[in-house]
Amino acid sequence: MFKFIHAADIHLDSPLRGLSRYESAPVDAIRDACRRAFKNLVDLAIEEKTAFVLLAGDLYDGDWKDYSTGIFLSRQMGRLNQHEIQVFCVAGNHDAANRMTKALDTPSNMKIFSAGKVETVKLKELSVAIHGRSFKTREVYENLAAGFCQAEQGVFNIGLLHTSLDGREGHAGYAPCSLDDLVSKGYQYWALGHIHKQQIVSEDPFIIFPGCIQGRHIRERGPKGCVVVTVEDETVKKIENIPLDVLRWTQIEIDLTDIEERRDLLEKVRESIEQEQTSAEDRPLAMRIKLLGATKLSDQLAAFPEKLEQQIKALGAEIAGETLWIERVENKTQGKYDLETTLADDNALGKLLNSIISTPDDIDRIDGLADKIAELRQKLPSQAFRTDTMLDLNNAQTIKRITQDAKKMLIGRMLSTEGQNEN
Repeated sequence: MFKFIHAADIHLDSPLRGLSRYESAPVDAIRDACRRAFKNLVDLAIEEKTAFVLLAGDLYDGDWKDYSTGIFLSRQMGRLNQHEIQVFCVAGNHDAANRMTKALDTPSNMKIFSAGKVETVKLKELSVAIHGRSFKTREVYENLAAGFCQAEQGVFNIGLLHTSLDGREGHAGYAPCSLDDLVSKGYQYWALGHIHKQQIVSEDPFIIFPGCIQGRHIRERGPKGCVVVTVEDETVKKIENIPLDVLRWTQIEIDLTDIEERRDLLEKVRESIEQEQTSAEDRPLAMRIKLLGATKLSDQLAAFPEKLEQQIKALGAEIAGETLWIERVENKTQGKYDLETTLADDNALGKLLNSIISTPDDIDRIDGLADKIAELRQKLPSQAFRTDTMLDLNNAQTIKRITQDAKKMLIGRMLSTEGQNEN
């Protein structure tokens, strides 16, 4: 019997994107989170007395800013070497973009599979054959799986590959292949990488994406880590999912249906934050809060979104101090009483509100909006409009979201003013 670890998508020293926009963002904690998660992986390998570690691509995030990334990796490989733990890895699309790796020698206990052809490494003492192939360039659209040899008889066969498989939402379609391509090789285990959310694609044979080991932004939320695989008599006996992340990204959705008082809203937020803290097992949290449901408070909340967000952030600071960063508060609630009544009134306010609601979400159908966007582009730096930001104005969904939020804010403030006038 022996154990091995399967991990992928480490993205050591991944650059921070867009966090400078957030005044309270824990930049330092996020900056070194991938390193600390990787140290957890090494600690786990030593503690579990694993025979070897598989890294299925994207160990790096691209070219290094300096050599400290390589030196850090060498130090961690040295720790594994002291315990006679070997590391086998393939280069993924991000690794292929790294030029500095050629300037440093690969650690002695680390094998990087060739990009030119499929290689096989045999571990005779364990009766294991590991088959793998790396990416040669950043964009590989060839079916690399097709070139893998058939399984060797009498040993435990592992395929090590960075691939999109048959395609996954949010990930480039690199090294595509089908499930049948993998199954047909006769291997007992396929160690895949590239998809950042853990997925057990098949259990016969085992075909697994372990996910990334550390979330880097809100789209990589939830527990992140690796799998520990126990093998006996050339058969997988046990698969364990082990979290390694040191900071967890999470999104909580809070239903405010029929909530009428602001204090009740804040109490629901408090309960939700405390529940999420418990599930994070003492890890710091980077949290997005989404408010949903139909409530009389909706218009009031939409009228002054900055006040709402600051109230909730203050509550989060009270509950968790520096172990919680609320990245954003999204108000997606719907008003259902006061707005309906006002819309039904045949007066100036009712007509104006109906006009606002009927405003289209299409940039070309809103008079003057294109000119305003062009003006905004002149005033803000170009990086503010990249595809990974909230201001990707080339995306129709971004325009729709901004338009809808603006309509909610305007309606909320008008109803709030109307309510004050009635009093």
